[in-house]
Amino acid sequence: MERVLRILDHIPASLSGIQERRAEPFQVLRKGLAYCWSVAVAAHLEAGKKAMERWLTSQDPDVRWIMKENLKKNRLLRVDSDWATTWLTRLQA
Repeated sequence: MERVLRILDHIPASLSGIQERRAEPFQVLRKGLAYCWSVAVAAHLEAGKKAMERWLTSQDPDVRWIMKENLKKNRLLRVDSDWATTWLTRLQA
């Protein structure tokens, strides 16, 4: 797996320990993560999809929101719309 994906893969696990989720630093991180995963996945599609799939079923509502937002990005829809729309449908069920 590409280095950026390895770094990104560690971040969702660390979110569970954050208590102050309404604080601005957390909200900034959350918004940034809602963008960057799709960039990394589109650049390294197969490894990226596997890494992202681990977090798509997370019990953490913020992690699920982050992943869901990334699935909506045109860059992912362009490279694998079937995969992205399938996961979006699963998450909305």
